[in-house]
Amino acid sequence: MQKVLIPLSVDPVRNSGKRLSFDGYIPSKHLSRLNEVLASPCSDVEATLSFATDEQKIHYFRGYAKAKVELICQRCGEPMAHELAVEFQYAPITKRQTVEDLPEHYEAAELNELGEVLLHPLVEDELLLALPIVAKHTEQDCAIKSDTMSYGDIPAEAEKRNPFAVLQKLKK
Repeated sequence: MQKVLIPLSVDPVRNSGKRLSFDGYIPSKHLSRLNEVLASPCSDVEATLSFATDEQKIHYFRGYAKAKVELICQRCGEPMAHELAVEFQYAPITKRQTVEDLPEHYEAAELNELGEVLLHPLVEDELLLALPIVAKHTEQDCAIKSDTMSYGDIPAEAEKRNPFAVLQKLKK
């Protein structure tokens, strides 16, 4: 099956009524915020999206996205390959479907003035949230080995006398 370009925006209510699904990709050039935090631009993001209506008549869409990215190791400063994979589930906010009415397993998706949700920024947000807080190689793969790290000796001026020792003398 051929991968198609995921549309930039869709009407989630109409698509859930038709039970549409997309299996495709999002071009890397549409993910500028993600590419800013990476060592080099990422590959195209593979994504699948499916739209449906649940038992409570709530329109929703769920998806999966994965991308191969290159981060900078915070330990050695060298580039490292990393694979991001995210799953998400959103329900659009409409006049009939408010944030308070949504079950907690749905995230709220705001619609634009045309009643559509922007898919590329939504997937980009999910990938940004999936980035590791501190990117670093495994200890075996890192150029800097943790057992060879040395933190140095404490300088002599750092071992000064306790400034409150004088108070102890006054107490007596």
